[in-house]
Amino acid sequence: MSAFDADTMKLRLWPLWQEAVAWGKSEGWNWIFVFKTTLATLLAMGLSLRFELDQPSTAMITVFIVMQPQTGLVLTKSLYRVGGTLAGAAASLVLVSLFAQQQELFILGLALWVGTCTAGAAFYRNFKSYGFVLAGYTAAMIGLPAALQPQTFFTLASTRLSEVTLGILCAGVVSDIIFPRRLSDDITKNVQSRYTEFIAFVHSSLAGTVGQQELKSIQLRLAGNVIALEAIRGAAALEDPEVRARDRRLRKLNSEFMAASTTFNSFRQLMQRLTKNSAPAGHALDTLYESLGETLGRMGQTPRTADEAHQAARRIAVFRKELSRHVEKVRLSLADPPDSQTRMDFDTAVELLFRFVRELHAYSRTYASLPETKQGPKPPDDIRFFSRTDPVVALLTGVRVFFAILLVGTFWIASAWPSGVNALIFVATVSALCAAFPDPALAAKRMIIGHTAGFIAAFVFKFYVMPSLDGFVLLCAGLVPVLMAGLYLYTNPKWADFGIGFVIFFTNMITPGISMQYNPLVFINDGGALILGVVAAWVMFMTLMPANGAWLKRRLARQLRHQVIMACVDPLAGLIHRFESSTHELLHKLASGQQGLDSLMWMFPVIEIGRAIIHVRQDAVSGRMSQSLSESVQDCVLSTARFFKRPSALNRYATLECVAHASEAVRLEAELESSCGHIRGALRQMLTSLHLIRTSLLDEETFLAATVGYPSSAPLGGTSHAA
Repeated sequence: MSAFDADTMKLRLWPLWQEAVAWGKSEGWNWIFVFKTTLATLLAMGLSLRFELDQPSTAMITVFIVMQPQTGLVLTKSLYRVGGTLAGAAASLVLVSLFAQQQELFILGLALWVGTCTAGAAFYRNFKSYGFVLAGYTAAMIGLPAALQPQTFFTLASTRLSEVTLGILCAGVVSDIIFPRRLSDDITKNVQSRYTEFIAFVHSSLAGTVGQQELKSIQLRLAGNVIALEAIRGAAALEDPEVRARDRRLRKLNSEFMAASTTFNSFRQLMQRLTKNSAPAGHALDTLYESLGETLGRMGQTPRTADEAHQAARRIAVFRKELSRHVEKVRLSLADPPDSQTRMDFDTAVELLFRFVRELHAYSRTYASLPETKQGPKPPDDIRFFSRTDPVVALLTGVRVFFAILLVGTFWIASAWPSGVNALIFVATVSALCAAFPDPALAAKRMIIGHTAGFIAAFVFKFYVMPSLDGFVLLCAGLVPVLMAGLYLYTNPKWADFGIGFVIFFTNMITPGISMQYNPLVFINDGGALILGVVAAWVMFMTLMPANGAWLKRRLARQLRHQVIMACVDPLAGLIHRFESSTHELLHKLASGQQGLDSLMWMFPVIEIGRAIIHVRQDAVSGRMSQSLSESVQDCVLSTARFFKRPSALNRYATLECVAHASEAVRLEAELESSCGHIRGALRQMLTSLHLIRTSLLDEETFLAATVGYPSSAPLGGTSHAA
């Protein structure tokens, strides 16, 4: 072949190679996960048969539940699964020893245990939640069969523990040695994608190319990214020593990102109000607004690597030095002298711009320093991520599972149905598993469809295919296409519930073992009982405190508003981290399910006013204040807390009056403290924060005003920011 032909062939093959690489980065990892899970499942089945365990399907199902695309998640999940399984086995031992001869009391005790564990799963998050789920339904899996034959309890419990542990080991070994995908790689991907998306979001917002609804969607996606990084960071500590060494920097990065995104949101909201109402300060600030956009635009491609981030940080640092000169030049363009409203609008926007540029610079520097291996000065260890969970909702989630188990248990006792114990096991299992989902009823519904499809596939496979499979190798060959089809659906978020339901039910129904039983009547009877258990869980999710019910919507809106109350009354030590992290987690929870769409209308006021209140309180204690100013600020903070506790037009009017009085007291104090630069700076920042609270309360396009109404007259000369 000539050199010309070789070059032509390369040009023709290059697009195909690019397509293959792109496929490998997306679908390729999904198929690797499917292959690894199938291999681990068959390995668990083979070892269970080799060791002559009673139910190899238990080990196989354990693989489905434990297996994750990343190695660290498998190790972490397995650790909590072992702990939850041991706790469930201990609970089943207590129940069997006390109530083996009294079915009613046994079911009542089991319902209490599973309900308590489900409440714990709803209260905690990540793998702690998973440990509670396991402790709940493991007690049902071991305790119910043992209650029918108490003398076999220890044999049954040890066998189930052996099967579960075998499944965990198979999943861990296969995940770790075959195409391992480290959590540290996912952390790098998460950090890079979030940085690039945030810079692009800021640039497009400054350019005015995104609408309000799209801005809200991006804000929620960025909040979910914060939660994802926190979850991966916690799990990676068990896997990678380098991640543990960078743990403080990762926490600092998350904190700086939340601070920068919150400040930019406040700056953008204020600029939108001023521009929309043709305020004089808005026109003057357009120059600063555009200069920041030009600075980010001069970066060219959005920074993706540490070196590019270092360059971006240097450009931002140069802009910080030039910003003061730009501000003074723009200030001269205002009316001479500007009225108090224009001056406060301008000063507030400038203060937010300075703060955002400072926080963006710090965020870029921390992002750029992550790949560095040399040990520099460690960040402070006082940055913590705080979760926000409603204990009442968690308790009611446990109550819902409690009644579901009682309902099916009563039916089992009244009907004396031999397969009723299977329905009771599955209602406990599915109720505990689905309770942690954003929409449990939808998850249970998809599982019903998956279980039904798995039931049909298992019937065809067991009675028409399996008898002709002679030996372990042929059995594996027959199982591979069915398992891979279900597992591939599991990799798709839209079909994940269906896929996991399919493979679990299929594996549970074919019951591979040393001695096989082919009885269609028993198969249909047991399968119908299992599906009945899932249907009972779904009915309970739909009827008792449904996820889209009015009560839960009001509760979620109140929980989001409570973030501002927390900003008003909680101790200041670490408050900014508690507010930022818990608000982002709450937004992620609300956005994960359709039940919180109305509550999300409170998102921007809560973020904006809550952060401003914290800054007011911090500035108030940073220097000496007169008694009158201290009382005015305290009244303002408490009035804001009362308003967010009980939103109404009257409370909003009272809060606006308190903000106006506090602003006037700050101005008077500033005139008396004109000789002290430190106190004057704190008072100036306090005044801009109060003005930001006021403009947010006056914005009639927010859900805040739509909910409580607008007072008939603006207080103390206030101006409405309506369109």
